[in-house]
Amino acid sequence: MKIVPLISSSVMGPLGISHLPRLWLKILLYAVDALPDGYRHGSGGFDEQVCTNLGIDSQAMIAFVEDEKPDYLRFEAWIKAHATKLTPEAVFWHNLAIRTGRMRDELAAERRSTFGITDPNIANGVTLNDLDDWAGIHAQILEQQP
Repeated sequence: MKIVPLISSSVMGPLGISHLPRLWLKILLYAVDALPDGYRHGSGGFDEQVCTNLGIDSQAMIAFVEDEKPDYLRFEAWIKAHATKLTPEAVFWHNLAIRTGRMRDELAAERRSTFGITDPNIANGVTLNDLDDWAGIHAQILEQQP
């Protein structure tokens, strides 16, 4: 069974890092072959921003989650031990970038079209990704109805 990763990029764990809980969940779901097709799991988009902004080796992080399948707090402990730019300032600017980041124009236009949104100003990446997740879980639920 594939599981839509319903944790929003706006969610933070105890370290206060936006998107980190979602990143963990997506890699973990992928590791157990439960991530739906089309979801990134450690590279590109917000996943890559987390790694770049906080100095995390994405390949080492992915390998840790795939091999160890840690719970979330153990994953955060790994991040704390391995991130080379984990400062309050870096976390602040990272969180701001996630919260205010715009989706690429062509992908945002595609998502708006999918959801019948005509306002071209709706381009926030977190909002459009959340809508995509909610549509995915809605479809999954309806597929399971008798």
